[in-house]
Amino acid sequence: MTLRWGIIGAGGIAHRRTMSAINVAENNKLQALMVRDLERARKLAEEHGVPSYYDSVDGVLTDPEVDAVHVATPVYLHCDHVIRAAEHGKHVLCEKPMAMNVDECKRMMEACHQNGVKLEICFLLRFHPQYREIKQLIENGDLGQIIQARCSLLKWYTIEEGLWRRDPARAGGGVLMDMGPHAIDLLSYLLGDVSMVTAFIDSRIGGWKVEETATVLMQTKTGVHVIASTSFVIPHDGSMLEIYGSKGTVLITGGKVRIYIGDDVRELSGTSENLYTLQVEHFVRYINGKEDPVAPGMAGLKNIQIISAAYESARTGRIVSI
Repeated sequence: MTLRWGIIGAGGIAHRRTMSAINVAENNKLQALMVRDLERARKLAEEHGVPSYYDSVDGVLTDPEVDAVHVATPVYLHCDHVIRAAEHGKHVLCEKPMAMNVDECKRMMEACHQNGVKLEICFLLRFHPQYREIKQLIENGDLGQIIQARCSLLKWYTIEEGLWRRDPARAGGGVLMDMGPHAIDLLSYLLGDVSMVTAFIDSRIGGWKVEETATVLMQTKTGVHVIASTSFVIPHDGSMLEIYGSKGTVLITGGKVRIYIGDDVRELSGTSENLYTLQVEHFVRYINGKEDPVAPGMAGLKNIQIISAAYESARTGRIVSI
């Protein structure tokens, strides 16, 4: 079947990434989009070749030609929009972070379950072929027992005053709620569930009401020591991943992947594949019962559990158990 998509909140990440990915993805079609300004919706629809456009969420949800929706609205709206989509029988791909808190995540999952629709979260890094290969190495025991791991997502990103991302009530937080979900989820995806969390957050450069830098220290249930570092105030890209095992090491810096096992050293070739395209193509197969979910709602809930624990730790100065 060809999955017909409706986009809720088409003006941001969906406009920049998801809609163009759907347009080239196998068995996917852009059917409808929504932004609050009808004229802007018309222009976006024209740009992406979308048949229908609306200035209300109900417009997309009541469109009989829409099978699934991508919820790409601000975080504080995710819960309401996902639940409403489920009640209208639409499958849901929800942007990260899944919601403002764990209770909202549970309500979203329950609504999708009760209405018989599929739910996945936009954890794009799970679809990267290199990370999938690294996960296989870990699961096969090629790296031995994993001892430590570290993921950093660091960049310069200015949020203008007045935007929802600067408002704790609408964003839920700063960089920890923005890039933190990706770093934390990648580590959880590769290494398993987290049992303890401690964290440090601050906003020393811009003085924002939301944090611009966050460092989260975790221990997995299997005892791996893990660090997730994120920041919006690093002018030079600092993205990297390090995994250290008793038999091998994985180092990813500057887009280069090096794997050390015993005396052997090899590099994984890069990929030009669009992760957004891989994600929506998988979503069709998941809906059709051909694949298990890669980024289910439970992954989103566990992600928010860790982030909530990190905020609690930063506030209290204590280690928080999950």
